[in-house]
Amino acid sequence: MQTKSLVFEKKPLAKVHSILTSQGFTMTGIDESVKYRAPLRDSSTESIYWLEIPIDQNASGPNDAKLGVPSLYGENRIPLPVMDAAESKLYEIADYLRNIFERKVAPPTAQKPQNGSMARDADEIKRLGKEMESMPTNSELDESGWIPDPIQYESKN
Repeated sequence: MQTKSLVFEKKPLAKVHSILTSQGFTMTGIDESVKYRAPLRDSSTESIYWLEIPIDQNASGPNDAKLGVPSLYGENRIPLPVMDAAESKLYEIADYLRNIFERKVAPPTAQKPQNGSMARDADEIKRLGKEMESMPTNSELDESGWIPDPIQYESKN
């Protein structure tokens, strides 16, 4: 399976390991023949296929890793939906690798309201008002058997 989506430059092994394991891959092999593989299940045939990505750990340092050419294999002929799923997974991994290593952009800081209220502007006030209009009142909740949350007052009975 050939794909141009993966980033083949060297990356820190710990980050590559973290990304791959968070995507369902498990590490197999030792030393120079380390591979990460993940099962892909075809729901129509109930067959399992394996997406495997080799890792070169000696890519100029013991803490660096270089992703090799991925492969997809299984006992049966690989159906097109499984190949599409594998390619999609590889694009997703490539996107994670690029986002972490190539675009080191700080996330935008949350803007605080300038007016000291919960809403930032008139548009947000209107949107919140529409949301509140669609919510049931406490008496409507009582009639339907629900308990208002949070309980803002207790009736004196």
